[in-house]
Order: sequence, then structure tokens, then C-alpha cells
Amino acid sequence: MNIVYSSSDSYAPIAGVSIMSLLHNNTDSESINIYMIDNSISAENKHRFEEMVGKYGRTIHFIPQPDLNKKAGVEIEVGRWNISTFFRLFLCTILPDDIDRCIYLDCDTVIRHSLKEFWETDLGDKVVAAVDDCRSDRYKTELNLDSNSTYTNNGVLLIDLKSWREMNVEKEFLDFIIAHNGDITYVDQGVLNGVLAKKGLVKVVHTKYDAMTVFFDFNFKDLMKVRKPEHHLSEQEYSETVTDPYIIHYTSCFLSGTRPWNENNNHPICRHFTSNHDNTVICIPHKVKPSLFHFLIKFIEHDVCQ
Repeated sequence: MNIVYSSSDSYAPIAGVSIMSLLHNNTDSESINIYMIDNSISAENKHRFEEMVGKYGRTIHFIPQPDLNKKAGVEIEVGRWNISTFFRLFLCTILPDDIDRCIYLDCDTVIRHSLKEFWETDLGDKVVAAVDDCRSDRYKTELNLDSNSTYTNNGVLLIDLKSWREMNVEKEFLDFIIAHNGDITYVDQGVLNGVLAKKGLVKVVHTKYDAMTVFFDFNFKDLMKVRKPEHHLSEQEYSETVTDPYIIHYTSCFLSGTRPWNENNNHPICRHFTSNHDNTVICIPHKVKPSLFHFLIKFIEHDVCQ
């Protein structure tokens, strides 16, 4: 499996938790090659990543971040996000040419099961697989998408890089960004959906592969009222997702407010960031320091297999 992350130095401890959970729960995989797009990660934290991954007999490669503003020729508006959120759109040129398929994971994820089945997903005539974002059609309207088109979350992506290269998808992404003068509704997610969903090239997979916070904040009935998704998530799929998620995606949500690494957080599934030995909730300060890296890894080792 080829797994891709993108992280800054301040987010390295969060990424470390995700990588540890990936390694611990995918020992059945013959090979795991991790590619980390390096947004100024310190030499100290790179060494810690290498040490952690090496213990599982896996490899991690640090890839220099591209200058996307220069590539696009316009200043890309990122709002409260970081420019690194757009890197997943340009993996064709960021990654080595001999990589034909990869899984992109946001750093704020915890992997609870083997990803073998997800990795081997038959994409058919699609070029990327992702989870429906459980939104109303308003989001599609703002991207000029047909109401019948898909609208998926960018936090977990299975990407057919070979097809992306053959179709020159990156040029289409750039054209979309330039056409909007770098100011994209829903940032990188808007670009991917605005280009690939419009062409019907996105395969929607089970929600368990990108179980976002909103699914845990609301029961099924209330979720339907709050999000008003036009293409309804079935109650069975919702139940399977919250009962046994394969990938937990710690997105922000107005109800729980904070995330597990914030002090005094109210996240409904913070337990996956705690030690099961003493049932003590370990909350990570908002400004995570590199010195906390080993601390995070220590307690996540106890919990990722639960």
C-alpha cells in the first residue's frame, strides 16, 4: 500500500498518532510505503517518524512541498486552512512516477482496521474513491454541480494516479483554481468535486472509511435534520459506521466544538486518544509541541487496536 500524508511541524504529533494506528492495524499488508509531504517538519520529528515506522519494518519518505501559488500563477485563498490542504490534488507530480495508486489520509485520522479491502477497491471507470460528505445540495449548487452528482469528503481518498496522469487531471485542477482566481468554495474539496464529480468520476464508498465527527455527534434522525442530505445515507450504513468505523476522521463540528488534542475537549470519541489502562482522558494542548511526540505515540500504542 502507498499511503500519503501532508504535515507541518506543529501537526507532526497528530500525524504521528494516525501513522501509528495505520501501522498497528495493518500488519497484514505485505508492504506499506508512507509518503509524507514535508511542510517544514523539523529534523528531530523526521527522525522520530523514521524510528517509529522502522519498528514495524515499513518505510517513510519525505517529499518536499511544491510551490502551488507559483504553479497556479495566482494566490490561492486558504482561509483558516493551510496551503498544504491542496497538495493532495497534485500527487501525480509530487509522488514518484512509478506509483499508480495511493491512499491519501488527513493527519487527523485514526485507523482502526486493516485497509486491505479499501486499497483493493475496484474503481471501475472512476478515478478516485471517497465518502459522501452528507450535505445538502446547496454545496453542489455553489460548485455548479448537478443535483445528481456526488459530493465527497477529501479527508480519505483512494486515488488512481495512473488515470489521473493519463487524463492530465492536474491541469484541470489548475484551470479550475485559476478560473476562480484562487478563491475556491470549500478549498481543495471544492476543486476535486468541481472537476471530478462533475464528470462522474468519483466512486462513493462506505462511510466507515471516513467516519467524520458529525456522525458521532448526532443520532441518525437528527443528522438527517441537521445536514439535510439529498442523497440519504441509509440508517444501516450509519449504524455500521458509528458502531465500528474503519477510519475515524476527527473533523470539527459545532456541537462537540473541539477535537481530542484540544484542552477540555468534548469530542464524543475522545477515547481513541486515551489510554485504556487507566481510563484517564489525555487531552493534548491546542498548540502541540514536538516534545509531545513520544508522549502521543506512547498512549496511542495502547489504544489503536481497541
